[in-house]
Amino acid sequence: MAKSIGKNASEEELKELEDFLKQFPEYKRMQNVTTSLKGGVKQRESLVKERELNTGLEELWYRIKKSDETGSPVQRNITSSFYWKWVSAAAVLIAILTSGLIYGRHSLSADFFTKTILRHIVVPYGETKELTLPDGTKVKLNAGSRFTYPETFSKANREVDLKGEGFFEVTKNPQKPFLVHTSSLTIKVLGTIFNLKAYPDDKNIETTLLRGKVQVELKALPEKNIILLPNEKLTVTNDLLDQQSTYTHKGSVKPAYHIKKLPVNSVYMIKETAWLSNRIVFTNENFEEVAKQIERKYNVQLIFEDPVLKNEQLSGVLEKESLENALSIMKMTAPFNFKIEGRVVRIAHK
Repeated sequence: MAKSIGKNASEEELKELEDFLKQFPEYKRMQNVTTSLKGGVKQRESLVKERELNTGLEELWYRIKKSDETGSPVQRNITSSFYWKWVSAAAVLIAILTSGLIYGRHSLSADFFTKTILRHIVVPYGETKELTLPDGTKVKLNAGSRFTYPETFSKANREVDLKGEGFFEVTKNPQKPFLVHTSSLTIKVLGTIFNLKAYPDDKNIETTLLRGKVQVELKALPEKNIILLPNEKLTVTNDLLDQQSTYTHKGSVKPAYHIKKLPVNSVYMIKETAWLSNRIVFTNENFEEVAKQIERKYNVQLIFEDPVLKNEQLSGVLEKESLENALSIMKMTAPFNFKIEGRVVRIAHK
């Protein structure tokens, strides 16, 4: 790969690389990254972002390390000499990239080597998960969440990715900001406690700050940095972020986000963090939104046989009730019947 980028590979070597990629297509992604680099700095800025490149290199290092420790499919299926020749070429490639010979005066971030392995956490429905990050930060993930973090943070900052809901107690470090990336926004903190709800299929993304201070950057509005103070909640409309900063509804212009002041209570006393104690609290919320919380908590699928029911307003608190008891409580505030069929719950009008 290194020689193919430097345009000094022989026809035999190019053919060997081509055969290798055909036999092991999982390495094609790395080849695509290197191919994109051929266009120079200007093309790189539009085609290959540094985060994408780092991810590719992290994946490559991970495969090399894993194969060295446990034996990978590559080792089992090709000769040792061919395998180590490929590993050597990969090492040369990374050396070239880090030296800046490809980028000219635009060199790569020097500390991406510290993130050799990415940890991917997937929390099934019906469960939650707690973990401690390399810097001591504590994270609790709600059901249906996907969380990614490096085995070792870089020297410049601490970056993680979240799809779902997480409660963060960030270890303070003024020299290394803590960044949480979602599909629509990035949260930057130094040391604080906050809850982030960012499920891809929810209508809203909610950031609730309990202690400290956070800065929120909306990807659709990069020039707008929002500062949250303790007991403030930022709500951003999900589909709005994919369009413009404002939209018209019945002739009025609504903002892309709004900030709400919360009562000063214990972490476990507000509905935004009720899930930490295995509770669901909903006040005049649409049945459709409550249904998503029910699905995650009880690991079921709710099917509305009448779409009109999705807009019914519900209020209540669910804690240790069984699924059947929980639905029976909800029936007190909305006119519906339910039928439980294994992991499927059918919702219909009375």
